[in-house]
Amino acid sequence: MLIYKLCLISKINMPKIFKKNKFALLGANIISIAIWIFLSSFLIQLITYENAPFYIYKLGELFKYLPPIWLTYYLWIVRKGFN
Repeated sequence: MLIYKLCLISKINMPKIFKKNKFALLGANIISIAIWIFLSSFLIQLITYENAPFYIYKLGELFKYLPPIWLTYYLWIVRKGFN
């Protein structure tokens, strides 16, 4: 019962501006993805070194591009951005 109540409390609704204006949602999505890619690229350059194994670079690419895909999926599919 406690877990169910915590799940209900933690459910966050989208702000009304995103429900009414799809261009605001699209703009927020693009800006957040651009900021994430910029910051993650900087962090990946700090962590990797010149002769790193190839899988380090592949993990860095996953770290860079997978969270924006999840964010886009959440905003547009799960939260029904088109409705």
